[in-house]
Amino acid sequence: MTEETSTIVVSPGSFSRPLGNLEVFFKTLADLGAPLQREHWAVHLALRLNFISGGNIDISDPEPYLRRAWQLVRRQHPAIGSTISPAAHASRERLNIAPFDADAWVNDTFVVHRDHGNADAFFSNIRPSPTTMCYWLPSSSEIVIRSSHWRLDGIGMLMLGHSFLTALAEVLRLGPNEASLDAYTENLPLSAQPLPQNLEELASKGSGAGSDKNDIDSGVELRTGAGADTLVAEFLRGVPSIGLPTRPDSENIPPGASARSQVRLDAATTAKLTAARRAKGFSFTGAVHAAIVRVTVGFPQHPLSKAYAAFFPVDLRKCLAATDVVAEDELVFGLYFSGLPVCVDGMVSSDNETPASKSYEDVAREMTAVYGRDLAKFWTAPDGQVVSLLELAEPYLTRTTALFSAPVPEGLPPIQTPDLSGLGKVEAYLQREYESSPEAPKVEVADMWIATEMLNRSIQFHVWAWKDELSIGASFNQSFYEKSFVVEVLGKVVKELLTGLGIDEQ
Repeated sequence: MTEETSTIVVSPGSFSRPLGNLEVFFKTLADLGAPLQREHWAVHLALRLNFISGGNIDISDPEPYLRRAWQLVRRQHPAIGSTISPAAHASRERLNIAPFDADAWVNDTFVVHRDHGNADAFFSNIRPSPTTMCYWLPSSSEIVIRSSHWRLDGIGMLMLGHSFLTALAEVLRLGPNEASLDAYTENLPLSAQPLPQNLEELASKGSGAGSDKNDIDSGVELRTGAGADTLVAEFLRGVPSIGLPTRPDSENIPPGASARSQVRLDAATTAKLTAARRAKGFSFTGAVHAAIVRVTVGFPQHPLSKAYAAFFPVDLRKCLAATDVVAEDELVFGLYFSGLPVCVDGMVSSDNETPASKSYEDVAREMTAVYGRDLAKFWTAPDGQVVSLLELAEPYLTRTTALFSAPVPEGLPPIQTPDLSGLGKVEAYLQREYESSPEAPKVEVADMWIATEMLNRSIQFHVWAWKDELSIGASFNQSFYEKSFVVEVLGKVVKELLTGLGIDEQ
């Protein structure tokens, strides 16, 4: 590999590599908000913590323990402290890691906010920063970790949260004042690479294509290109998509602060929902996504909008790990997902008068089929060759970034399609409590949520299960949506979900 594609050692403790194509795309979107001191799709993880005394140690002031843990996380995952250098003479911007200074790191990136009541209110006030940040809100006992989306995806953020809490447990055991970070790292895994490889590099290695494009067989290139074209065509088939109505007279106003809302179903209702959707053969995320689509079509639509068309994120970590090119627990920093198209036809009648022709079960069945596709045997080419999603990753990424970078064609409505990101069962990544020793203090994760800063006219939904309770979160920009409307939509989504699955709301 050349310097243009590989990680290089600039000096001892200093590393650099170019941004990958997916990272470039997400950073380009993020940069659009720079004049407004905003950042599109910045990812936030909020953790409400309870500190439980042990070993005759009472954690009356958690701050020094949290600061020390944040230093350890930077030691474990150096890439969270990377910064961007301009393209200059290179073809694209580069990620750079400077030698680690633990005190400078924690002073610059660990911030205490005593004047915010909770993480919900704080979410609307966070501004962009050059590195991943950690905020401590003592009044609500909440940690908020914030990162640019081009650094971390949602699953990566949960994995980073786990690293932070694991490190915190070690600090609770040993105390925050050990002279060296080495005292804590015996039980903490360190990243094998300071700057992990990007998705395209790993996908290329995992599919056996290698890093030299000249070595790729032209037949293979044509085949994967055709597969990528098929995926894009599936999305375009439903354009322009149905969407949710924005605030009146908001067409020409700039985006403002983001906000979030959330609805949570108790454990008993969640258990009923789980049993009902399993009995019908619906997936967890497919069932919720279907409810969102059905609620969306209940609002007035543009005359050209007849279908729901969107992309949904699919985590590729297990696919990459299965190729033996990288261990799954190494895939914290980076974007390791693909956005797959979903198109649900027939949501609006051709005359825009009669009701939607598809029932909840019809939509949920389609959604479940899309979410359940075999990523290893993803597409069958006309010549009968079976192609995995990893093999399609690079050509598909090239096409989708071009698609999203293009302006909306004249005559079509603005994009106001609600999106959904499914995080599954959070306990797959985060534990409910962390302790390093039975005799030491421990920390309980009392609650959590994940959200993204939004600068466009879409509502970003997240769905997850935590402590046996289903949560649906909604991130949105307040220039385009009032919170009361988003709360109303969430209520309708829950009602549609329960009714569609035949569950008595009482």
